[in-house]
Amino acid sequence: MRIAQLAPTYERVPPRAYGGTELIVHLVTEELVARGHDVTLFASGDSMTSAALRSVTPTSQRYGDASSGAVPHAEYLQLANAQAAFLAAADGAFDLVHSHAGIEGLVLAATSRTPVISTMHNPYAPETRPIWDAYPWFHHAVSAASAATFPARGALPPILHGIDVASHAFEPDPTGGYLLFLGRFSKAKGADRAVEAARRAGRRLILAGKIDAVDADHVRSTIEPLFDDDQVRYVGEVAGAEKRALLAGADALLFPIEWDEPFGLVMVEALSSGTPVIGFRRASVPEVVEDGRTGFVVDDLDGMVEAIDRIDEIDRRACRASAEERFSVRRMVDDVESMYRSVLDGVAAGAVGV
Repeated sequence: MRIAQLAPTYERVPPRAYGGTELIVHLVTEELVARGHDVTLFASGDSMTSAALRSVTPTSQRYGDASSGAVPHAEYLQLANAQAAFLAAADGAFDLVHSHAGIEGLVLAATSRTPVISTMHNPYAPETRPIWDAYPWFHHAVSAASAATFPARGALPPILHGIDVASHAFEPDPTGGYLLFLGRFSKAKGADRAVEAARRAGRRLILAGKIDAVDADHVRSTIEPLFDDDQVRYVGEVAGAEKRALLAGADALLFPIEWDEPFGLVMVEALSSGTPVIGFRRASVPEVVEDGRTGFVVDDLDGMVEAIDRIDEIDRRACRASAEERFSVRRMVDDVESMYRSVLDGVAAGAVGV
């Protein structure tokens, strides 16, 4: 198949550190190329890929200075990137466009004569309904919980993410003696709730992750005062070997979200290391965590504190096995290929995403 992969342009593919969407785009793209497909990746020019790379910006916005160029807003570059993909598709370059570019991708996909599949990495926003009403093609979500929130027209079965499980060292007997919070420091992600749970359980907690400008005030007022470099320690944003070591060395990952997380890639990264996950019973968490086998799905902070005391009941080998069985790149791309074939067969038979 001749496939265009349309990525966001805010972060490069693969991401240097935080960037779940860009990581998934990278893994799907590389596996499709390895399987013999003709793939073109539309992404920032600093991306690294074995596919053909097309770019409208030399540097992802996160690491460049978008305000100094002719295009002052990230969404404009996103639209330009999507436009490049759909113009190439209009010239017959592709059998299918796989968009990961969110609402900007939907807007331009409405005029595409080439079949489009949009992977919805972010939650559904009701105010975007007029855009959805004009979108004629196909979409799928990354969990059943997320899929249930999107319009039914053009919906394809959800596909759970996969990662390179083997790249995470399995640690059957960690000696770090700490719990871990790893993620963006937004209020909805719950770093402050992780601190409270760890303190109530009498356990050390390491916090790592990205602080966006929009979350800076929340972090300064609510989370930074909790750091003491002893029981509660912040180590900044981590990537690569440092991130993997933190995951493998943790007794458990705490995931006290209070928003409708579409997937939560860090949960699978933890399981790949053999690290159990303790998460709130919300959105995708019950789909990823097998309660009592690979961690605990709890209802509130009291439940999280109780679950921390039960970590030793979880066999870390079962966590790794679950990641290998359910969340591999091979399984994910098997599902993606099947989705592509289903869509192209349907289009050939005269069906569209209505």
